[in-house]
Amino acid sequence: MKFAFPILTAAGEEFKDIKALTALINGEKSGHYLLGNHNKWHGGVHISDQSAPWCKDKYPVRAIADGKVVAFRMMEDYLTSEFQGESLRYSNCFCLVQHEYCEINAETKAKNEFTFYSLYMHLLPWKQYQTAEKLVLKKGWNARNSVPHANPDAEQQRADAALPRFALPKDTELEMDSSTPSQKGSVGGKEYDFIKVIIKNKLSSAQMSEAEKAGVLASEGSSVWIANSPDAVTFIKPNLPTWLFDQIEAELLTNMIGRADPGVDGPTGRPVAGKRSVSLPAGTKLQYDAHQLEFHWTGDKARKMARCKYVTPSVDTAPGSCGVAWVCVEDKYIKANTLPPTHLGELYVLPSPVAIAAGETIGYLGLVETPGSLIGGKESKHQVHLELFTQDPRLDDVLANKAGTKGGTIYAKVPADLVLHEKKKQDGKDQWVATGGKSLEELVESPKIEKDAAKQEWAGTSSGKYVKKEQVELLSQHDWLKIGFKKVDGSGSDGYLDSEAPPTFFTDLVNSFDTDKSGELDSKEIQAALQNNGNREQLNKLIVKHPSEWYEKSSASSYLWLDKLMAKIGLPDFDKLVDHEKQRIDKLEWMQSAAKLRLDTEVWHIYPLSILQKNVHSLSITYEQLRSIFPEASKTNLDIVLDEVNSNLERFKLNTRTRQRHFFSQIRGEVGVTMEGRTESWEYSPAVLRSFSSYYRANPQESEIDGYKKDSKGKIIRRADQQAIGRKHFQKLNGNRSSNPSDGFNFRGRGLIQITGYEKYNGFKSEYSSYWSGDVPDAVEQPNVINVMPTAIRSALWFWFKYKVYLSDNNNGFSDVPSVTRRVNGGSVGLDERKEAYKIIETILK
Repeated sequence: MKFAFPILTAAGEEFKDIKALTALINGEKSGHYLLGNHNKWHGGVHISDQSAPWCKDKYPVRAIADGKVVAFRMMEDYLTSEFQGESLRYSNCFCLVQHEYCEINAETKAKNEFTFYSLYMHLLPWKQYQTAEKLVLKKGWNARNSVPHANPDAEQQRADAALPRFALPKDTELEMDSSTPSQKGSVGGKEYDFIKVIIKNKLSSAQMSEAEKAGVLASEGSSVWIANSPDAVTFIKPNLPTWLFDQIEAELLTNMIGRADPGVDGPTGRPVAGKRSVSLPAGTKLQYDAHQLEFHWTGDKARKMARCKYVTPSVDTAPGSCGVAWVCVEDKYIKANTLPPTHLGELYVLPSPVAIAAGETIGYLGLVETPGSLIGGKESKHQVHLELFTQDPRLDDVLANKAGTKGGTIYAKVPADLVLHEKKKQDGKDQWVATGGKSLEELVESPKIEKDAAKQEWAGTSSGKYVKKEQVELLSQHDWLKIGFKKVDGSGSDGYLDSEAPPTFFTDLVNSFDTDKSGELDSKEIQAALQNNGNREQLNKLIVKHPSEWYEKSSASSYLWLDKLMAKIGLPDFDKLVDHEKQRIDKLEWMQSAAKLRLDTEVWHIYPLSILQKNVHSLSITYEQLRSIFPEASKTNLDIVLDEVNSNLERFKLNTRTRQRHFFSQIRGEVGVTMEGRTESWEYSPAVLRSFSSYYRANPQESEIDGYKKDSKGKIIRRADQQAIGRKHFQKLNGNRSSNPSDGFNFRGRGLIQITGYEKYNGFKSEYSSYWSGDVPDAVEQPNVINVMPTAIRSALWFWFKYKVYLSDNNNGFSDVPSVTRRVNGGSVGLDERKEAYKIIETILK
């Protein structure tokens, strides 16, 4: 299961770590976990345009983990409510994703698992989505009324220099004028494609005045010409949520069999693909509902099937046929085109949940306008409410780490009153000397562990001092309860912190983490404790059972507090405000109405970023970093490698920056900046064959036959006989089988870190299922599969771990490159390329 940050940075990059994202969200003025505005329970967090304005329409909110979209409500446009003559817009759009959490003990195969949901409320409604590609300026950039000449002569250069121009400021948003084609033009001796664009955001009066003086009409909605340069212009394509689309039109890319309705396999109960009913040639048009997909089994494989309307292509003068059949609609077989969604404006529980990957688009921040005061006015902001909850009783086993899973971040639980030591140099050696201080009880994340000359191990504390390692308890990130997570049961609470009579629930919340509190707490003390950012780390470890604010309508008993509050305050027009809030509550409810989901009124709420803190590694590699290492790699391959590596940093011993640098420098040194698997070439000259092969030194005449031959001008006129080289030199190497003369040639080096020889190809095939699920790539019968993603990166990870390449990293950085290379290549072949790569990667993976 993969996890992802719910938003990107302002630059469109991944956050450096969970702490950076937490700090951003903690800076929100409202919408914090456990207690929100108006002294009311709040089960999630808000991400708004106060902290992340780029999520309004630039970079969307994303799925935090792999899962399935099980329900949504996407309205055509904003809802409106009226208060004191003011029309107030708001969004009740949401998306609900179901996730299957699973941690596996690598040794015992025991599992910690439970089902949880992520909820994204107040999403941008359908009509507000950007439909055209947007342009954003990375820096100040000239706008013009007309295009300079292309390849100008001297007179044209003088004329172009006098053309009016005005520098639009950085971050100006633009839209292509699709009715006007681009034109070539030269500026400063450099040719550009000039494009006509429409200015989409407001400029200040001073900027518009300056543009007018320069002779350029620059204001919101005006059209100007700019030079299209990747150094200055970013193109942002619309990010539409794919889970929303149900009606699909597609075309078959290959011949296919249409099938009848599925049957059921007796022993397993699986749906089995129906009988063949029609032959569908390539080019057949299909139409189907992507929310009604099913998996039907054919043999030992489950195929993604849809009940399709089909029209076969006409042949000569004979018209095509039409009908209905079940067809396999996996991506490799069809070219698909989505039609406008058909479930807008309704609460929709999907009949067949749609898979969504961590990091995929959920949507953008929706506008929420609220009354400014009792007499009118309004306050506006764009926001999304993000919430995690579960009703799965298996949560208890996960919290207790019943499966005993290990790995990930390590914590040291330091007791109070241990003797503190400090590290000092004595006679050139490190010594740990007792100080007069005593330790405080604390939990240290990723403690520094060191060993002295007598083999005594020491654990670092947050003060920089040390205690003996055997005196502390080392815990993994999977030991939820031991590292401070706690459950608080708020069943039956109405979620209102009454100023005169604070409910027991809120007192329990504070006492669960603030053990120094004694006696009764008043509402002000409770509010201060729950809204104090100094308590935020402890608050975020509370897992709280509470009625969901999305379950009941305003007529339910859980909202009686609103009427009591109205009676207590007794201000003029306060009753109108209460009526206004009740109308919105009724429109926001969805859980009870989505009865098919069988969600309880009371669920366990989890701070959304806590599950990320446990599962998004602080050493995760970002897309931008990997792209900088492999600038010519495809986006598809970059995404695959990121998923495979970031999901397995601990498992495959890529859990330090130096190990990561060595791993990727070996790949870049082996296959270059394209990051594509390649097959080793043995295009050797006779002299080179004799230089490394004892066989060819003993049989020099055969080196002349098997090596390549050049003419007098140095042009190769005969290629090397690589199959012969494989039989004669490589046959007895790399675990190749003596009974299979073709092994040497068949199992040449392939992949990203080139695995070589039958022993490694077969070893990878044999051990594949220990690391990955799904079909096992047959690297023995089809060795070229090692060059194809994701097998290419998986074989590299397997080799790195299996042959303990990571142990050659002695934390010496660049000076360890030769020893790592020897572990990979058995010598120094390619060492210079790897050294160069390491120097580059060291500046990227800091």
